Amino acid sequence: MINVNKKNIVFYTIVGVLSFVVAFLVVVPIASMVLSVSIREVIEMLFDKEVVQSLLLTFECAFYATLIAVVFGIPLAYLFTFTHFPLKRFIITLFDIPMIIPHTASGIALLFVFGSGYLSQLFKSFNISFVGSKTGIVIAMAFVSIPYFINAVQNGFASIDRRLINVARTLGASQAQCFVHVILPLSVRAIVTGSLMMWGRGISEFGAVMIIAYHPMIAPVLLYDRYSAYGLEGSRPIAAVLIVFCIVFFVLIRSLLAYREKHAYTA
Repeated sequence: MINVNKKNIVFYTIVGVLSFVVAFLVVVPIASMVLSVSIREVIEMLFDKEVVQSLLLTFECAFYATLIAVVFGIPLAYLFTFTHFPLKRFIITLFDIPMIIPHTASGIALLFVFGSGYLSQLFKSFNISFVGSKTGIVIAMAFVSIPYFINAVQNGFASIDRRLINVARTLGASQAQCFVHVILPLSVRAIVTGSLMMWGRGISEFGAVMIIAYHPMIAPVLLYDRYSAYGLEGSRPIAAVLIVFCIVFFVLIRSLLAYREKHAYTA
């Protein structure tokens, strides 16, 4: 517990005021949006077929994008953390670029490659199309969100005590056995946290998805469409429902992680 004496009153007053500004900036818009919607409006939204389909499509595509990150991102994070190669720092930086460029630019880049480039022709020969399809939505979500997953897993790998890996190696374990039996179990929290960040970021993606696949509409695109057609009143209930779904999901996952950690330490 922090002992606040007279000498620290000014310091903690400044810290409290500055923290309150951030809390106000984050909490007030979310709380205002959720509390502004009545139960009747929420029920109406849940019976709106277009809204339900867009929500399900959003969650589904974000899940597939996260799955892509888990399958392909974990090996990449391993290479970034445990190996050395030329231009490593520069290459790692390249993978952060999707986080900083405008997402509409990301969408145009994806449209250029997967909508009209040679890759598009290659995939079309397998009856796979990206423009205006669920596949395009998944690719757009994965492109803009995967740096969050890779960075989270990379940080988790880097925090592992190297002595544990060295002990496993001296006992005869191969690199693959160390990865499966030592590194992965010790990185579960980082992987789950990265997956949550990736999934949440995918749900909120708008710019890149709108460029490559306006239809079928995911929830953020439907929000924009309803706002363009009906203004704030028409889009507010959908925004509130989406926020509530995300809050419930994140609180549930965080609670499960906290429960797992508590029992891991007490076992």
